[in-house]
Amino acid sequence: MLRDFSINKILPIAVLLAIFYAPSTTARLPELGDPTLASLNKQQEQLLGLTFYRSLRANLVFIDDRQINYYLNTLGNRLASHSDAAGDQFRFFIINAPTINAFAGPAAYIGVHSKLFIEAKDESQLASVIAHEIAHVSQRHLARRFNQPGTSTALTLATLLTAILIGTQDSQAGQAVLMSGIAANQQSSINFTRQNEYEADRVGIKILADSGINPVGMVGFFEILLAKGTDNGMEYLRTHPLNENRVSEAKGRLSKATENLPTDSLDFEFAKGRMVILTSTQPEKYTDDKIVSTGLIGQYQKALALTLSNRADEAIPLLISLSKHHKQLWIRLALADAYSANLQDKEALDVLEKLAELYPGHLPVTMSYASALLANKKPGKSISILKQQLQQNHTLSQQDYASIYEVLAQSYFANGQISAALESTGNQYAKQGYFELAIQQYDHALAQKHNSHSTNERLEAAKEAVKLEMTEFKNAL
Repeated sequence: MLRDFSINKILPIAVLLAIFYAPSTTARLPELGDPTLASLNKQQEQLLGLTFYRSLRANLVFIDDRQINYYLNTLGNRLASHSDAAGDQFRFFIINAPTINAFAGPAAYIGVHSKLFIEAKDESQLASVIAHEIAHVSQRHLARRFNQPGTSTALTLATLLTAILIGTQDSQAGQAVLMSGIAANQQSSINFTRQNEYEADRVGIKILADSGINPVGMVGFFEILLAKGTDNGMEYLRTHPLNENRVSEAKGRLSKATENLPTDSLDFEFAKGRMVILTSTQPEKYTDDKIVSTGLIGQYQKALALTLSNRADEAIPLLISLSKHHKQLWIRLALADAYSANLQDKEALDVLEKLAELYPGHLPVTMSYASALLANKKPGKSISILKQQLQQNHTLSQQDYASIYEVLAQSYFANGQISAALESTGNQYAKQGYFELAIQQYDHALAQKHNSHSTNERLEAAKEAVKLEMTEFKNAL
């Protein structure tokens, strides 16, 4: 179920953003003239992105499933690596929302609604939406919008982000906020958005092709959207103007050179099948073979539904049977989860130990393995593998780091290492941008007795680094 969400909760965010970005006498004025230049400097954009993301997390329900998010970020970063913004740090996430939509926020934060994920027929359709949003980032469309003559950057930022937030739950209310906020230059905004959409389509098709994914998915997804119309939860059509001309132009950009590129992957099918079960308010209905298919994905869904319906004892033999014929990681991770749900912690650990050997550094495996080690009262081993993950993987997102530090703190605490647990929690908060809380945790760690001199030096250094980052963000206002 989605949390209760009202305009009254969001309007203070708009006010806050407007205050954050009101002109100040000390702020560096943006250069004018080039419409591709941002009105914000890099630090301001990063702060806005962080504020935006934290506002989303505070008010909406995210899909925090490690396996689905690992798939999404792997796909997203694959696409982003073939864009003009390849050097930027992209952050991909999924909001549990009953509308079909996606959006690119400041600082390359890209959100996808769970309904869009589920409605995509194949990987190329999902990838086409992500590539389109990546193109908005690489072509700096948000920055261009703020640079339009007569536009108040602070007001536009607050209005735009508020509209996105509200629109996630109530498309008509979100549209009303957006249109009232830019009423003074309404028509030019619409025309500008249409131009952005055409450009994002063109760039997105190239990103898809360069990534080895068939761009035909963009056309297919457009046709699905037009067939459904704006009266069927099609928030995407309200925020991304679409007509037959856009579909025709997208078709015209397809080439014979890409027609043999793949349109789907088994990973997408597993991710989509998993999403269906995790977002269902009645997962038990998927335990019926008349509802799910008797094929691989259908039976995987059935096993997930059995586990979620407190029938893990029935899911286990089904997953064991599937794993004998199919070696997919998704199935074996589901088996480990079913064992854990059935309080068979040793069996879960056995499965995950083997997976950790086969997939070293794979984040969902590492995190599940660490949790299983904790459940089996082996926190020392959990600490070891989590520290290895931090040292060896340089492609983790800030949220990934935060998740690792959270479980690492639990492991240290279970191992009786209170100072290290507090330090890890401080690191978690620092990665999430909660600077004051991070400093508080470092202070608590410093107050612990029996710290070594080197430990205190490390804690002081971490504390000063967070203070510096916090100061830089404040100076960017």
